[in-house]
Amino acid sequence: MKAWLKCTRCGRTYPPDIELRLCECGSPLILIHEIEGLGIGGTELKKIIGSRPPGVWRYLELLPKAIGEPVSLGEGGTYLQRAERLGRELGLRNIYLKNETVNPTGSFLDRGSTVEVTMALHSKVRCLECFSRGNLAASLAAYAVKAGIPCRVYVLPGAEQAKILQALAYDAELIYSSRRSDQLGDGHLVEPYNPFFLDGLKTSTLEILEQLDWNPPDAIFITMGTGSNLTAAWKALSEAESIGLIEENSTRLYGVQASGCAPIVEAFKRGLDEVEPKKDYKMIFPDISEPNPILGSIVLKAIRGSSGSAIMVGEDEILKSIKLLAKTEGVLAEPAAAASIAALKIAVDDGLIDRSERVVCMITGSGLKDPASMRELFKLSYPKHVRVSGTKLKILKLLSERSMYGYELWKSLKTAYGLEFKLPTIYQHLSELLRMGLIVSKPPEKGFGRRMVRKYHLTESGRRVLVESLNREP
Repeated sequence: MKAWLKCTRCGRTYPPDIELRLCECGSPLILIHEIEGLGIGGTELKKIIGSRPPGVWRYLELLPKAIGEPVSLGEGGTYLQRAERLGRELGLRNIYLKNETVNPTGSFLDRGSTVEVTMALHSKVRCLECFSRGNLAASLAAYAVKAGIPCRVYVLPGAEQAKILQALAYDAELIYSSRRSDQLGDGHLVEPYNPFFLDGLKTSTLEILEQLDWNPPDAIFITMGTGSNLTAAWKALSEAESIGLIEENSTRLYGVQASGCAPIVEAFKRGLDEVEPKKDYKMIFPDISEPNPILGSIVLKAIRGSSGSAIMVGEDEILKSIKLLAKTEGVLAEPAAAASIAALKIAVDDGLIDRSERVVCMITGSGLKDPASMRELFKLSYPKHVRVSGTKLKILKLLSERSMYGYELWKSLKTAYGLEFKLPTIYQHLSELLRMGLIVSKPPEKGFGRRMVRKYHLTESGRRVLVESLNREP
């Protein structure tokens, strides 16, 4: 089957070279497959696809061709979960979750990495590079080490530490960069909008179609940074219709961005065909905070062409959706993923989604990759789901009266409650209360000419937990 690269703006075509990602006019390229050249119909292709193991490379006929085995870590083949409990909360009968959190590095980007790195190995690329604040760094580094290709990550401001440390664990070289335009090395630059990378991403939508017996859902909700995942979904739906895998592409696409940085949503609401770069924005959730999304015009075309919409969601709505998804369906999502649930709720309330429609939300990344947001989430759970008792409760009671040093607490526990134990025991309790966020300590200070000492204070969360725990005491 023939394939070529085509400019998304001027239509200029190029051979399928991995080093090409932008047209001479500066616009991104996408990989075009000569679908008719397969020589088989949709029914026969379904049988061929169905005969292979689950995963990205199950859809070989719709992916770039490389010599040799793919560079794979077992990506793809993720669960399409019927979310009945979540549906009851939102008033929907047919909601599904495409759970991409179970990919090898915990995000949907592994689908793009397996294809991009496979083609890089086939093309004898000597080094792989990327700019990243998180998931792309981790994913590319993992596949690069599997392929035996050095990986260099330019870490951008606002990077999420856990994900960058994940890339470091995969032996990537880290270079902290102040901006995306810094001088690069001699490697192949991997961006989420690279043509081969996009083709890997589109397999999540192909899986959705197959998992629904090739009956397209009414709507898919997808979070957006550069717009790569929504572009890939649009490409998958279009190709599936062209080759006869589905009878009609009737799926509406809903793009989702966080309110702190939502240039695509703003362009959609203003009726623009191009996205205007954001100068003032908040980088709260880096993976969906792209001030100048290069695929913006394609995404706007895809959303409008599918009769979908673009939706902006707030920080609190996203954090609440993480909790809602976890407590109803047992899926722990990072903020950039849970934003799709927050947007679905808005769409239902605004009448954009009928309660009987079949809807899919893409859950693009695991919450375990974002400890900072998990801490914020747990703050929302206090005091409802957190209680303390015994010595810890007594420590909170004493600290609610005034701040104290550890030694003072040790003596006060003996005086007020008759508790006698060794001094290290009190510091063990204090350490656990600190980790729970129920107390804080100021920097050590000199205590009456002796060694440095630390004073402990009750937090607002600790005060609420104290009240709740006392109210629930028998």
